[in-house]
Amino acid sequence: ISYNEFCDVLLDEDYTQHMLKTKPPLVQDFDPAYAERAQARAEERDETEKVRKAARAVGDVIYKQSQKFFRLFKEFSHITHHQTVTCAQIHKALLENGNEFDPEDIRRTVMYVLPGVNPDKVPYVDFLKAMVTSFHDLSATR
Repeated sequence: ISYNEFCDVLLDEDYTQHMLKTKPPLVQDFDPAYAERAQARAEERDETEKVRKAARAVGDVIYKQSQKFFRLFKEFSHITHHQTVTCAQIHKALLENGNEFDPEDIRRTVMYVLPGVNPDKVPYVDFLKAMVTSFHDLSATR
């Protein structure tokens, strides 16, 4: 059932041409796919919360500690001569700078700030800039 269908059944219309128009009855049939859709939505909300939490945590390190931005930039340039790094290399660089994160959280953060990027070829300059830029996009938990 969609939101509009739900509202149409429970709420009165704002403006009608008829006086005391009767509403159609609510369909109360069991939908076998509803449990699957509800489970998928719950999993999606859980993953969204994990992404937000990971991006907030990594963003705190890079944005709030301004020297970390330059240390990570230098660490990435020591790791590779290319302009790209892997998520594992980002994890290693953060770990060597004293910040321990789950490798899956690093992947989530990369995919959040750079959607569509290959996790094995992350442009580290763009990643660091995106982390600083996106710091205020995620509000703190209340």
